[in-house]
Amino acid sequence: MSTPASFPPRRRPCSRLFFSLACVEAAVMVPLSTWAYLNGAPPGLLGAGHGMEMLFGLAPMLIAGYLLGPQPPARRWGLTLLWGLGRWQRLFADAPFMLSGWDPLTGVLLTALLLPRLRHARKWRNRVGLGLVPWLCLTPLLVWWLPSPRPRLPAVLTLAALLTYMGGRIIAPLAAAAWQRQGKELHARVQPRLEGLLLVTFGLAWGSAWRNPVLTGLLLSALGTLVLARLWRWRLWSVPRPDLWLLGQGYGWLALGLSGMGLALINGHAITTPLHGITVGALGSLSCGVMARQAGPRHRGRVPPHRPVMVVMVLLNAATAARWGAEIAPSWLLPAASLCWSLAYLTLLLLLHGRARPLSMENYP
Repeated sequence: MSTPASFPPRRRPCSRLFFSLACVEAAVMVPLSTWAYLNGAPPGLLGAGHGMEMLFGLAPMLIAGYLLGPQPPARRWGLTLLWGLGRWQRLFADAPFMLSGWDPLTGVLLTALLLPRLRHARKWRNRVGLGLVPWLCLTPLLVWWLPSPRPRLPAVLTLAALLTYMGGRIIAPLAAAAWQRQGKELHARVQPRLEGLLLVTFGLAWGSAWRNPVLTGLLLSALGTLVLARLWRWRLWSVPRPDLWLLGQGYGWLALGLSGMGLALINGHAITTPLHGITVGALGSLSCGVMARQAGPRHRGRVPPHRPVMVVMVLLNAATAARWGAEIAPSWLLPAASLCWSLAYLTLLLLLHGRARPLSMENYP
């Protein structure tokens, strides 16, 4: 007697769900952080809480949406449930934010789902670069075990290293293809030697961040220069592609944020102000650039429309500049930065659920 055939659960791409959650998270939690700063509640977003929310709330959804690929419903919704409980803990629970167990559980599950997709790397640069993904996902465990503020700078450096590696791997082939459509050749693509030097320097900076702030500052200043040199060699300003400009904008803010943090550490100042070059400018622009490209099916000759991407670019630049200057400028710059950030992600959310425009050879190279 034959038994009914068992079929695997239906798999769907994770990008639509997790990118939508990332946009909602960014659009809602940043204004709530500003409210907490001005009014003292919710307590989970006070102090370093809003920065930890960027690392443990926004970043996991971006990573999951970009790297997980098709997954069965149980995995998609299980990860969503753990992540949602972490956001509830941050907003409504009485316990301090670093005591929440939901963020470490989210990181462990996301790491377990990603490892099969990351284990095939052969070159050492790919192994180190892709290894940053599970390392960042497990950062909540580091924050859980160690007293604040010790893990903050190493956690930010891990995020910056991942943005540097993944941003370069995304920008380089897109820039080369755009130049090729113009009948030209881009010789500086991935720039493997420079990429390897960046990864090694990030490792040295991560190790020194626990004990030697001056050495860390010197390394971060060098990193900012190297990132800027890599961006300059791509020459994205010569390509009429707003989606590439948005990605390049994020890489530029990454260079400025690293250099600013380096100068602050060398001079013995707090890194809070230049830190926003990475958490607002770099993370915001690179994440929006990646998600905007998901508005149309990848590799099918479709790109996001000009105007929404340009609006997102302007809003994120305004948000980063306002947040950077909020420490020394009028107090209204802080809510202004929050408003621009939220509008950028709401614009992107509408773009994600709209229709992509076919690639026009007249307007795009």
